[in-house]
Amino acid sequence: MSAIATVTSTSSSSQAPPPLWKPASVAPRALPALPALDDLPVSQTQCDKAMNALVKHVDKVQKKRDDEDLLGEQDEKVFLVVGLKQAPKREVHKPVRIAVPHPVLNPRVQPVTLFVKDPQRFYKDLLAELKVGFITRVVGLDKLRTKHKTFEAKRQLLKEGELFLVDDRVTVEVGKCLGKMWRDAKKQPIPVALQRKDLKAELERAVASTYMNVTTGTSLSIKLGSTTQLTAAELLSNLRAVLPHIATRIPQAPSTFSNVQSLHLKSSTSVALPIYNAALSTRFDPVEEGDEVRAARDLAQRRKEEERRRREEREAEKERRRLERAATREGKGRAEKREREDEDGEGAEAGGEEAPVAEAAPPAAEEDKVDEAPKPKAKKAKKESTTSPAATKEDKKAAKPKKAAAAKKAKA
Repeated sequence: MSAIATVTSTSSSSQAPPPLWKPASVAPRALPALPALDDLPVSQTQCDKAMNALVKHVDKVQKKRDDEDLLGEQDEKVFLVVGLKQAPKREVHKPVRIAVPHPVLNPRVQPVTLFVKDPQRFYKDLLAELKVGFITRVVGLDKLRTKHKTFEAKRQLLKEGELFLVDDRVTVEVGKCLGKMWRDAKKQPIPVALQRKDLKAELERAVASTYMNVTTGTSLSIKLGSTTQLTAAELLSNLRAVLPHIATRIPQAPSTFSNVQSLHLKSSTSVALPIYNAALSTRFDPVEEGDEVRAARDLAQRRKEEERRRREEREAEKERRRLERAATREGKGRAEKREREDEDGEGAEAGGEEAPVAEAAPPAAEEDKVDEAPKPKAKKAKKESTTSPAATKEDKKAAKPKKAAAAKKAKA
């Protein structure tokens, strides 16, 4: 395949890697139904006027650039700028895919890079077999970790590609290798399912769609196309396809069009032309969510409660097993015997003087044994006391005068 760059691979095996296991509990996010274009409070006449005026401005700038600049005609991209009332709660690293009737990217001019799982050679051969000519470069995970390890190599790779796709099984690993450079440039790799039967159609949908990068701010931008590739009518058709998605596909935010404050159209070198502005009196009003959003939130809450209940049950089961192991270490039946003794003691305390417990007198032989038991200890203590170092010194001091007196008597 001529369109795919010849990138060598360190792995000589051409067998496909096994698919990763995914738990059954992983379910996609419940998305609300898309509203109809006629139900949106956006004037289609205003959209037509703004798009035509923007295209005329770009043509005027291009003619002036042809006369003055040596570079000649340059690509002018058209964006839809969305202003929100309530910002998303957190940043979403995965771009939101929006299908449009006219592709915003031309792979013949703008290169497309695909990050795949090792072995790299298998996927290059697979793309050549399927005659996929719009993928410019294929980079394996091992090649990304070794050849593109330095910052300069990563920056060069970022400049060489306009769109980056990644196998959904290695999205996390590729993100760790790339860092935040791709996110700052709004070129995060788009996850694609390479395990599908119709792989070519999956890649075509990924290349032909446009994407919305969700941040924690109240301003979002969506690329509608470029003036060198699409006409004003085609750009307008893409705008109409994007409008129903802008509010209902933003995660961690109220999924309703009432959360949209303003909509503007702009190019790379023009000012923003307004096509919709909400009333300022409703700027700080709480955004009401639809029934679908509330149902999805209730479902998520029920799942959390179910997970918490299961976690408590697992903790209780662990505690029960721990007590059983402790009882086994103490000995068979000792724990039960101790519990019975504790219950008998509690019953005696509750009974008081009305139910005294009669204790049998110990046998005479046992009494003698009890009395004789401390005698050896007493003898040992006496022996220790007589042989203590302190007592020996005192006896020696007292014996010295006696020895002196005996010596005087003997001399006399």
